[in-house]
Amino acid sequence: MATSTARYRFEFRLFDWAESFTRSLCGDRRSFFLGLRRDGSVRRIYFSRPGAPFDGDRKSALAESHPVWLLYAPYGEVGSGYLEWFDLERPIAERWLGQPLDDADFMDVRSLGSRDGWPTSWRMIIG
Repeated sequence: MATSTARYRFEFRLFDWAESFTRSLCGDRRSFFLGLRRDGSVRRIYFSRPGAPFDGDRKSALAESHPVWLLYAPYGEVGSGYLEWFDLERPIAERWLGQPLDDADFMDVRSLGSRDGWPTSWRMIIG
């Protein structure tokens, strides 16, 4: 199992949303790449075939063809995987989550610290 890098509630919330999203559309946990236009509208959603994640050259090609994107890749155990996004604005994430993020979402779950706002580009592992 990979070592978890997630530290903030917003990471867990967006990861849970991604797991639920893929299950609702595919019936299982599978990698997906969500490409957006600059205005935040969805351009394309690519779901992987079972056992064929979006990594290496495939991820690079998709990332280069979309100005804003999110990548979800589950690991073997339920509740574990990789999540990355690029140039994703907070209002889009909040729309997906169905509610606004608040100050508690930016508190570090491992310490007493906190983040100063939403990171538009981010990557993390939940293991």
